[in-house]
Amino acid sequence: MKRTLFLVVAILCFGAASRAAGTPAALPAAFGRWNASGAPSVTSPAALDQLLGSNATGFREYIVKSIEQRNYAQGTQTAAITMYRLRDPSSAYGAYTFLRDNSMSVVELGAYASASQARALMVVGEMLVDVTVPAKQARPSDADLKELADLLNKQADQTPYPTIGEHLPEKDRVKDSEHYFLGPRSLAQFVPLGTDDWVGFDHSAETIVARYKIAGKEETLLVASYPTQQIAAMKFSGMLRRFTFDPPGAVPAGQTVLFGKRVSSIVAVVVGAESRDSANKILDQVGYESAVTWDEPKSSYTEPGIGPMIVGAFMGTGAIMVLAIAAGIGFGGIRVVIKIFLPNKVFDRDKQIEILQLGISSKPIKAKDFY
Repeated sequence: MKRTLFLVVAILCFGAASRAAGTPAALPAAFGRWNASGAPSVTSPAALDQLLGSNATGFREYIVKSIEQRNYAQGTQTAAITMYRLRDPSSAYGAYTFLRDNSMSVVELGAYASASQARALMVVGEMLVDVTVPAKQARPSDADLKELADLLNKQADQTPYPTIGEHLPEKDRVKDSEHYFLGPRSLAQFVPLGTDDWVGFDHSAETIVARYKIAGKEETLLVASYPTQQIAAMKFSGMLRRFTFDPPGAVPAGQTVLFGKRVSSIVAVVVGAESRDSANKILDQVGYESAVTWDEPKSSYTEPGIGPMIVGAFMGTGAIMVLAIAAGIGFGGIRVVIKIFLPNKVFDRDKQIEILQLGISSKPIKAKDFY
């Protein structure tokens, strides 16, 4: 029994490694002034524990398909690039916000990118590129990384990125504090309200959070989007039962109190506010607008005048008359030709046709009289 179990586990591991190894390499041999110092290595998501440590559990919720690594050099300087290929661009964007820290600032590379002196993160389609350099070295320049992003973009998934961030108010928002989540464990690292699925990711929810500075104190806004209004109402009711929402008076010291509202299929929750008035400064800016677009091709029709209509009617009638005459002549001509070349074979078959007669007249009726 143990031997069989061992063989099954070995086969599964071998299959996972084969699928990862079968993923084509995407990192180029050179970009900008940097050249690869070795061949790329493609591994399975099992390597996340070694790469990310305690962050691996939350990072897996973004559905990692493969990991590619490659080293580059420019003179005496070196750089290591780790490229995570995820399920889709939405997952790549979420993974990017998960790994980004406060030491990084936004740079114009790829769709989304942030960088510090020793590290750079950029999103290209469903790929998240993590560039690191040894201590006391400078990372590749923005121009070099822009060239790398352009090379990767040729083979990237062009599916649109998530739009839930449009519901985050701009006023008082801390710069680069947005984090996009697709699972409860990654959310718990930024909003510690439990590692179970209290938001509703099992109901296809997507969630984004951001920090806001109100009267010198930071508050966190969580916006969750659901497929339907009914699901949003159900999950918001569950939050109201589980957490303390909008208590009367001031917020008790040491107690986590939430303030929130639901607008259509959007649920907005503020964590860390000292009062309802403070939370409302953020919640009042969260709205929902639905837009219906009609993309069916248009057609235009102009009614003709009375003159063209009468002319068309006469022409149509004439065409029908000509067709009737031609059909009649054709049928009669074929009949005559058959009677000439096949007499008494098709028509005029006296012996094969019988006619019932009443005998009113003295002249008997013959079949050929009908032809």
